[in-house]
Amino acid sequence: MSYNVREHSYVVGGLGVTGQACVRFLLQKQATVKAFDTRANFTLVTDPDSDIDTDMHAFMAEKVTCTALSEDYFDGVDTLVLSPGLALNIEQVVLAQKCGVEVIGDVELFARLNASTSDATPAKRVVGITGSNGKTTVTLLVNHLLKSCGVKSIEAGNVGRPVLEALQSDADVVVMELSSFQLETTSSLVLEAATVLNISDDHLDRHGTLEAYIDAKHRIFDNAKSAVVWRDGEFVAPYEQLITDAKGIAASNAVSDGESNAASNEESLASKNIVEYGLGESTTGFAIASFDGDDSARDDEQSLYITFKDEKLIALSDIHLAGMHNVLNIMAALGICLQLGVSPALAVKHLRSFKAAPHRCVEIARVNDIRYIDDSKATNIGATVAALEGLAPTIQGKLILIAGGDAKGADIASLSPYLTKYVSHVFALGKDAHLFEKSFAHTTRVATMKDAVKAATRLAVPGDVVLLSPACASLDMFKNYMHRGDVFKQDVHDLLNLHSKNDDAVEATS
Repeated sequence: MSYNVREHSYVVGGLGVTGQACVRFLLQKQATVKAFDTRANFTLVTDPDSDIDTDMHAFMAEKVTCTALSEDYFDGVDTLVLSPGLALNIEQVVLAQKCGVEVIGDVELFARLNASTSDATPAKRVVGITGSNGKTTVTLLVNHLLKSCGVKSIEAGNVGRPVLEALQSDADVVVMELSSFQLETTSSLVLEAATVLNISDDHLDRHGTLEAYIDAKHRIFDNAKSAVVWRDGEFVAPYEQLITDAKGIAASNAVSDGESNAASNEESLASKNIVEYGLGESTTGFAIASFDGDDSARDDEQSLYITFKDEKLIALSDIHLAGMHNVLNIMAALGICLQLGVSPALAVKHLRSFKAAPHRCVEIARVNDIRYIDDSKATNIGATVAALEGLAPTIQGKLILIAGGDAKGADIASLSPYLTKYVSHVFALGKDAHLFEKSFAHTTRVATMKDAVKAATRLAVPGDVVLLSPACASLDMFKNYMHRGDVFKQDVHDLLNLHSKNDDAVEATS
């Protein structure tokens, strides 16, 4: 069924980056649209030379409401396009639903328009990536590998580019990073491949329960043609739909090909629908294996390889992304590329040219063999666990952790076993620093990032790692996690007098 925006009347809820992109798109399509925002003040980022931004200025002056809404506001409106930053239970959304207005997000609007394309403008192929941690890294990596292999692709969604911009691009493939907030207003997005990288307690202040959070994440599988699944992960496999579909088609094949072929057909089809990966050994999907023929050599990183169907792809020693959690991210990315027709052997050749996004386990200084690593993007417990487990096997000395901030209702005590196993000392700051003190005996509360860096540096000796991986959100003390990471880097460089003519050289060689 075709979907024409001119046949609908819209309200856009929330005028952040996503909301403004929705308004621009709908204005360009000459749709009927107005908007509300829960804030009295917000910033309009415009290009004064753009005709559409001239329209945006007029729209902001005439069509935006920042006060309480009445039922009359929704007269004649059939669709509310809600920004992911606004929860479904706010009074404006409840009122809209009471008035019979459908609530969707920009991803759902993308999905409906993408399904309404013609032979002249075919639908874009889309892959979806979600999870508590690693989404951005995997999204950027998949896009990099696809483009390097000649696929015209673009990244969009939670990674930063509004999905409606991607719809208007000349890309054939859209690689979408999808948050739980985006997924809860999405119902018809067709994906060539979908993955839930991992699940940990996160955004419970918004979703209420872990179960509700998992349900939101699993919406990514609803219309997916295939899944890429971490075989050792909890709550990451599709609920049964893809497996059931695989068995159903295999059974129909058995009718024509003979019952004796049923098992092999089912196995073949299941392998097409679900690609598994993990750090253990496996002859199917992606795995880790040693090719030295000597079990005692398994601890030697030089002998370990990522494999696909038992065939070696790349040695772990040749991977430039830090930590075993990034090995999992690479496997997931290769699995998604595979579902788009790009072989892992071809894709992996372009791994070294990938530059990781900042603030995700990035080494920002090394002095006297003490490494300082910025993992400020670790805004939840799962991300910090991934960093600890990923880095610990690569560290010769102690791991000193800087953590804290706003825990967003998560149970910091659940981090305690990992702190006990991997961490020598924690320097905790921010709103919920006291929760780290309760959870780990070797914790010192500090007032500022500078205090944390100074204290950690006094404690560190050659071979140690000072890791900023907060397990908490940043907004109690910083503008965002990027600002937090930048402050950490600045404080490290100030303390160690690393300001040289070439800051990049300092990071790489100091």
